[in-house]
Amino acid sequence: MRRTFPTSLVTATLLCLVSTTAFAQQSVAFPESVLTEETTTTGQYYLDAFEKVSFYESCGMSCGDIAPSCGGYCTSAACDCFYCRDKCGGDFGGHRSCLKDCGITVEGAFTQFYQGPSSGGNKEVFRYGDKLDVFVIMDTGKMGLWEGGQIDIHAVDWQMGQNAIVDATGLAPVNTAMLLPKVGEPTFATTSLQYTQMLGGGHLVTAGRINMLDLWATFYPEYGRGIDGFMNTSMMLPLNVIPSLPLVTNGAGIIKAGERGIERALLVFESQSSPTTVGMDFPNGVTIVGTVRKYTDFMCQPGSHTLIGVYATGEYTSYDTSGWIVVPGNGVTPASKQGTWAAAYLAQQQLWADPCNPARKVSMFGYIGFSDPDNSPFQFTTSISIEKFGPFASRPNDRCGIGYFYNGLNSDFQNTVSLIAPIDDLHGGEVYYNAEIVKWFHLTTDLQVIQPGLVANDTAVVLGLRGELEF
Repeated sequence: MRRTFPTSLVTATLLCLVSTTAFAQQSVAFPESVLTEETTTTGQYYLDAFEKVSFYESCGMSCGDIAPSCGGYCTSAACDCFYCRDKCGGDFGGHRSCLKDCGITVEGAFTQFYQGPSSGGNKEVFRYGDKLDVFVIMDTGKMGLWEGGQIDIHAVDWQMGQNAIVDATGLAPVNTAMLLPKVGEPTFATTSLQYTQMLGGGHLVTAGRINMLDLWATFYPEYGRGIDGFMNTSMMLPLNVIPSLPLVTNGAGIIKAGERGIERALLVFESQSSPTTVGMDFPNGVTIVGTVRKYTDFMCQPGSHTLIGVYATGEYTSYDTSGWIVVPGNGVTPASKQGTWAAAYLAQQQLWADPCNPARKVSMFGYIGFSDPDNSPFQFTTSISIEKFGPFASRPNDRCGIGYFYNGLNSDFQNTVSLIAPIDDLHGGEVYYNAEIVKWFHLTTDLQVIQPGLVANDTAVVLGLRGELEF
């Protein structure tokens, strides 16, 4: 079958590559005072050390922040060049920094995906989709209101195009970012509007509309909601929290934070997911989440161990078919069970760090989770992965990873689904490489090999390409 590559993603990538190369070939004008008579064989000037540092500081850069695409020099013009910016939009004519000084930070990303099973899975088809995210963070102290308050808004959560989640295997989503706002259809929503107030001593209270993927990124910011690292949800978080923990809902809680991050939390949510609707009516009880995190130093390298417990008070479908009612002419009425639970242990450990650049490191992450056998499709889930940030000294802003996951299904769930088609446990692996083209555009190649749940399906080999543009 012939595969068609998305024109817009190719165009964006080629534009970045060609334009960056062209800019690197441009001559850069320097004041005579910073040039010495000595030159290299390639004609590159040496700069006086003192004035060199002065130029860097005037640009808001350190000496290690030279961008090769800017000719290897730091000047006022080079620091403001289109391809050297941290964000595609730069400072938006001074408006971004002005807003930040006033306590309002605006960040966004436009991410494109081209992904699908090259063989196996439910359907061998490649699909193209987009995700637009805009975040607004408000500091009430800097805004002149009151101290210690912060408002986090996932103002734009816009899913466009298609995704390959169902084409591969739905019980191990191959694209985490495209789970929200809704799977399988273009949707727009504001999925987070959360207020947090510091109480002192590291304690804070939070309340509002909460996006669980954003909340997860608060605990483990390096994972980036499936935008920067692994794409498969099973590589990032335990799926056994289904159905007890909704992805977007209203809630409140108290959190204890320390110098290295969140240490304890107790949160209460509505038990229903409402990504595109608002309101608090608690139609199916509440979900209570408690977590404790212990930070450690093993062999002089930082790590952490986290316990998470979830209990939901509502009614959920029971997969034990012995309680189902068969009504002649009206089909089957499934039984329900009051309350459900889930629990998980997560560990993260840094294995190595470059003494000259601590951002270059190797980190290991793993988890194991269990859930209520009556209500959850999963009996247990587990995963282990290793990622390297800055895999090469010459590529400090790249990252790559490899990992394996296993999603064990409940026997009752298997028996229920097997009435239609035989189903078994899922397991698979993922490997990716995220390359920095310019500071504000990253291109990721991704490979996933998954043994799908449906016994009749062949092993799914899922290829993916992800382009993230930060603005």
